[in-house]
Amino acid sequence: MSSFNPGYKRFAVFLGLNFCLSLVIGSFFLFFTGGHPLELVYAGAALVSNTTMLYAALALPCAALFLFVPGRAALAVIMALFQLALVTDAAVYKIFKFHINSMVLNLVFTPGGLESLDQGVGIKTLFVLILAAMGVAQWYFWRWSAALAAAWRRGGALALAAGLVVCVVADKGMFAWGTLYDSVYITRNSQLFPLYQPLRIRTFASKYLGVRLDREVKGGVDLKYSGLAYPAAPLQVEPPAKPLNFLMIVVDSLRAGMLNPEVMPHAWELGKKSWVFENHYSGGNCTRFGVFSMLYGVYGNYWFPMLGERRGPVLLDVLKEQGYDLRLFASAKLSFPEFNKTCFVNVPREGIYDEPDGKDGAERDRDISDRFISYLKIRDNKKPYFAFIFYDASHGNYDSLPGLDKFKPAAGVSQLALNKSNVGGLFNKYKNSIYSDDHLVGRIVSALENSGGFNDTVVMVTGDHGEAFLERGRYGHNQGYSPEELRVPLVLYVPGRAARRVRAMTSHLDIVPTFLPLAGVKNAARDYSSGQSLFTGAARAFVPAASWDSAGIITGSAMLEVPLEAYKGGIRVFDAEYREIPKGAAGFSPLILQFQAEARRFYR
Repeated sequence: MSSFNPGYKRFAVFLGLNFCLSLVIGSFFLFFTGGHPLELVYAGAALVSNTTMLYAALALPCAALFLFVPGRAALAVIMALFQLALVTDAAVYKIFKFHINSMVLNLVFTPGGLESLDQGVGIKTLFVLILAAMGVAQWYFWRWSAALAAAWRRGGALALAAGLVVCVVADKGMFAWGTLYDSVYITRNSQLFPLYQPLRIRTFASKYLGVRLDREVKGGVDLKYSGLAYPAAPLQVEPPAKPLNFLMIVVDSLRAGMLNPEVMPHAWELGKKSWVFENHYSGGNCTRFGVFSMLYGVYGNYWFPMLGERRGPVLLDVLKEQGYDLRLFASAKLSFPEFNKTCFVNVPREGIYDEPDGKDGAERDRDISDRFISYLKIRDNKKPYFAFIFYDASHGNYDSLPGLDKFKPAAGVSQLALNKSNVGGLFNKYKNSIYSDDHLVGRIVSALENSGGFNDTVVMVTGDHGEAFLERGRYGHNQGYSPEELRVPLVLYVPGRAARRVRAMTSHLDIVPTFLPLAGVKNAARDYSSGQSLFTGAARAFVPAASWDSAGIITGSAMLEVPLEAYKGGIRVFDAEYREIPKGAAGFSPLILQFQAEARRFYR
């Protein structure tokens, strides 16, 4: 390779030596795999691939620095700091099961943060020593690079480059294959390496390759390879002599404030003999994390390992072991979000109805209601059941059944043209969709009454998340952690319990710790959940909410938005009216510690 500038040969060798050091540091993450052979092959390829891509991003700015003699010293400093960042990230991952993000940085740089984690003077000294060691390594790498560059051979360089390309292709190909064919030993490692970019081709494969995404998922990870400690202790269960049925009715995008006699008259009537929670929060600002939080009772960050291991919720595991008939009636298919691989992975396919008839959401909601009512008439009354009904009319298009368009004027508006002057018609359309679904709730309530179901059936009506209509400049959901996106109604009827209205702050995480004791579980809620029973009324410091790459910590007076990925930027604090408070994060440090502890508690 004689045409290659000798100086840049030395530069390439210098980067290559650093690359090898980064591989050594990154190999620490292999200890967090489960150890299955397929998993180790994939993780090994992903380690090399991810490091290659990091260095590909570093190469161009580093080459520009190398053009200048003074820049060569800066290059050594940059590489030392990069290696230190990798070491730090590995340490952070060991402690938190997160990679470096602004929430972690807040703990590190807030006075007393490290000490609160029992990481005081000793860890700071070690940090300085590692930085010094990385500086020494750069000095040696620069010295060695001259001799190694002289021995540069074109064929060896090409072979090395080809090997790296093979690792990248193998990594991305194995992950794409794993997501399509449910290889849990691959998919559960999608967050193993810092800044890792998985290749997902599910939509492409479904559309062009004929791969079925809704097929029944079987199996999961062998527990000896599991990275989860969920539940945290074996469950002690004494099934009740007369088991209760459980009916969960979830209305998509049902925001707080809709539970009133005008919009939801049937749910309102049900509330007169139920517990009604007036300050209730979803565990997420979108369907994925909202439903996940109500069925698992743990923080939304656990979605990813639960999906990776195809681990179902303890709630349904307990009911299935007791012989419950598990039934799911959904207006939208379970393959996206991947509820067929998480929440309902252990529900037999014959118990799932998620391809209803109807040209829009309202008609499909009516169809699944009819199916459930028919099920009530033919089911084996000697066998208890768990049923989950998921309405979709109030999502996106805001559909309603004919004759149930009560609120006018109602009109759809393009999001591009949406503003506060024309949002009123869209909000009425949304209310009509809720009113339409409430009509279906009323039919189900009547069917239960006619069959005597209120004597032995727990009934819950709630939303997966809320919906904003520009009250604070945002529309829809999955935008942030505003009250409109997070607060939802919760009506809970339990046979034998007198009606009550609860004003304390409650969470979707509290549903599982409320249901499992009714099913005979004797363990403390902490063994299987991050919530508490809705019946305790115990005060709490905050409720959590999750999204894809961030989380919210909500108190009675403020909200902290914490990115879970480095690219999401810094922590932001908002007051009760969702107005940003500059430099307001300091007071949240104790809550961040509690959040971090809970966000990693169910990992091994």
